[in-house]
Amino acid sequence: MVFSEVVHYVTQPTDWPEPVRGIASLLAPLHCADRLASDEHLASPSKPSEPLAAREAPATRSYTAMDFQGLIHSTAAGLSALAELPRYDSGERSTVPLWSQLLNALTKSLSSEVLILEDAPFIMPRAQNPGSQPSNMIDGHATLLAAHAILSTPRTHSDSSSSSSGSEEDEDQSMYSANSDSCNGSLDSLDLPFQAHMLPGRGRCLSAVVPVLLVADARNIVPLLCSALYQRHVWGIRQPVVGLCCSSTGTIATAIFGWLDSFQPEEGRMPVAHLALAADDNLDPLTGVFDFADTSSAICLAQFILGLRSHFQDIKGATSIEAVDSLTPLHWRSDLPDFETQFGGHLEERVASWTHHVHVHTSSSEQSSSTPRTPSPLLDPALVSYENMSPQNLAIIVEEEQVDGANTRVHQLPKETRATGEKIQGRASRPPSSKNLSQRSRSRSSRTPSRISNSEFAGLSDAGLVDVLTISNWLFERMAFTVGRISLPKEPQHESAINEMVQTYDQMTAFTWSVQVQTILSDSTVDSSVLDVRSELLATDTNIIRQSSAIDIPLEDVQFISARLSALLHAVKGARDREGVAKLHGANETDRRHEWDALLLTFFQPVPGQRDVLLERELNFARNLAADDTSFVERAECLTTEYLALCTSQRLSLLGTKQSDSVIVHQAIAALTQAAQFDGDIACRLDAAAKIAAHSRTEPNKGRCDAVLVVPCSGATSEMLQDIPDSKEREEFLSTFMLIRGSKPEKNDTNLAKGEPSSQVEKLIQGRSRKSTSDSQLQDPFVAHPDSTRPTNILPERESFPDPSKQDLLLPVLLCEYKRNDKSTISKATNQMRTYLVSAITFLSALDITNMPVFGLVVNGTRGAVTMAWKKEEKIYIMERNVRHYDITDPLQALQFVSVLLRLARHGQRLRCLFEGKLHMNISSKSLKPWSKFA
Repeated sequence: MVFSEVVHYVTQPTDWPEPVRGIASLLAPLHCADRLASDEHLASPSKPSEPLAAREAPATRSYTAMDFQGLIHSTAAGLSALAELPRYDSGERSTVPLWSQLLNALTKSLSSEVLILEDAPFIMPRAQNPGSQPSNMIDGHATLLAAHAILSTPRTHSDSSSSSSGSEEDEDQSMYSANSDSCNGSLDSLDLPFQAHMLPGRGRCLSAVVPVLLVADARNIVPLLCSALYQRHVWGIRQPVVGLCCSSTGTIATAIFGWLDSFQPEEGRMPVAHLALAADDNLDPLTGVFDFADTSSAICLAQFILGLRSHFQDIKGATSIEAVDSLTPLHWRSDLPDFETQFGGHLEERVASWTHHVHVHTSSSEQSSSTPRTPSPLLDPALVSYENMSPQNLAIIVEEEQVDGANTRVHQLPKETRATGEKIQGRASRPPSSKNLSQRSRSRSSRTPSRISNSEFAGLSDAGLVDVLTISNWLFERMAFTVGRISLPKEPQHESAINEMVQTYDQMTAFTWSVQVQTILSDSTVDSSVLDVRSELLATDTNIIRQSSAIDIPLEDVQFISARLSALLHAVKGARDREGVAKLHGANETDRRHEWDALLLTFFQPVPGQRDVLLERELNFARNLAADDTSFVERAECLTTEYLALCTSQRLSLLGTKQSDSVIVHQAIAALTQAAQFDGDIACRLDAAAKIAAHSRTEPNKGRCDAVLVVPCSGATSEMLQDIPDSKEREEFLSTFMLIRGSKPEKNDTNLAKGEPSSQVEKLIQGRSRKSTSDSQLQDPFVAHPDSTRPTNILPERESFPDPSKQDLLLPVLLCEYKRNDKSTISKATNQMRTYLVSAITFLSALDITNMPVFGLVVNGTRGAVTMAWKKEEKIYIMERNVRHYDITDPLQALQFVSVLLRLARHGQRLRCLFEGKLHMNISSKSLKPWSKFA
């Protein structure tokens, strides 16, 4: 009991403790439905105790679980399908993208003002005994928070003119704080103590978040609920907290209710937190144990969440900044030391004395600029002991120090400190001794150049084919070249096969909106909660999207999508909601991915032995061909000349065509300019072989791909390993030859320290997680779109295949890289995708598969661009300019995107058939050429 929680186990519905009996009564499905029907007035937002915004949002209607029945069914079906898929290397599959979409839709209906945050870090509470505070528990991790947000008030024109705007400080906002750009004037800061916040932040305080429903896994749920209880104590809110413990790889959700002791604790001790939950894992909505994969159970869970409307209003009505000011502060945050206790109650006197010394030294500095500044009393090791300022009390972690399993972050360290990994004296460590400094200096000076990570590599600026490592060098030394989606009319048989591949790309991505599609979708049954989104889709003019390159979507595909239309429309609505939250409160990469993952899982439709969706997988990277080939230096100038000719041909082919859009032309000109630069770089390069070798030593040898769509080939590895009798040699061969490096768990629940469960609640719940099973426009695929209007056969049942083993050969179909909506990250995502595609194509080439494309999905917030790569002869081509991209906040474009997934599934089957034909040629490990940097 690190956080002094007292756990109450419930075996019968009547066993709920008195403090939470009222909120627990919402677990009764009939009671919830009746309450929703009778308490219609709860839909109207009450008047806030503090000003929140310039205007009140309209009230939302009261929903029941039946209004989400389509999404509930598709979620249950998707989770059941995941349970049937193989667990490579005993790795668990992430279930979060499916059930989080359901929770997001349900919680969004609680109020028009509810704030939904996903994958949100939170401040860990201080342990009852400071000596037992785990040093590696810095930030916790909440899977989902449905919260009430208190926002700062925009200043009037008169207020703004009387004070400085502090624009530099305004730009430095927390990830989960209000963004000043969303208001037409300056924003006044909220005058709140740190203890009133449970989310980490920096810069001025422009918002506060009070969670109403808290969702986390077994490792995080107890500290999350305790932090919420202590935060509410600071706000004077006495209502109990409501939590759901949901495993990121399971389907069971357990309701947990919490409250604090009513009596005042002893001085220096934390109030005792009480938690109540079911004692066993028997599915019973009355004791708060639900299964997302069971439709009936999921409906009960939905009804319970929808019944929290009045609870949300209660929390909102009880939120008052005046109450925070009037209450005795509670020092509950683990990242902030209790200065009053540590300084013996003399903090004010010490600060006043320090201020006096600063004034004296500042005055004398006019005479002597060498006089050192007087350090702050909060940073002076003579005033604050090392024990009181240790990492568990003041969480400052240096980037070079890896804490096992901990989710660490650097708190406002200077840039030079972050770069070197030095600790700040008096803040988080003892002053380093001269011996330690000399040892550190010797170790760093003797350190050989290390490999750069792919994430860091992709973020480097690209200066072309220069001496240092760049993405251009990485591609060129693997004979990979970027091209546009531009046909060459006078050269139909060009060596690049560009015309053939443009046609293949169009067949895979083009789309025609027709009356037939419109009629089928209008007749489909969808959730009433997304009827407005379907109406928007059906209102699309059928004459809007009709391009010469477009194809009519097969009737079977339309019917397949129609049967899952609710899931598609909920993804659109969820993407819109996240976009709105991001504009106000910022966003990270993780909380923007769930809609994309859910669409991949729902519409690529994994089937055992046929196709699969793998999330967050490490890929082996292609080795440096130039470093292996001594003749490459001699051929380099010829390669750049040929690439210059190809870019010239693509530029000239745009003249007088429908693709003469200014953006497409400018992109083609930029590509031509870059190709000419490459030609000049190679002509001027000296000692090329040594520079290529240097590049190869520091290049990344692997990278983590956000999602990989694959087709498995179960019998292929047996053919390959037939001449390798030793098991260790087999493992080594597979780890170096396969594209996907093993299959570890996709999303661990161990966001805190690894090891034994830290609480009795965690021990109980862990067993119930699963019931059933260069030029910027050349690095931006979103610059141009081939369809001037800005577009916005069902897979048949096949015979069952035996479950693939962990040694399955997985053929890549689509590789995905997600980034939040930020223009500065597009080039990085594009560079990462280039490394994935080149490696995937090189892997297929090692299997003697060429001229067969692999596709990429580069995501920037709600927009996803589909790129493509292939190999012809010895060269690899990446089509990433003038490609189609889809914004999933637009229902029509979301429909177009999922239609692409169905075609990709069929493409994967063709790829598999092609490879199976190669198996008859006696493929073995001896005949396969090593291709990865690990080989």
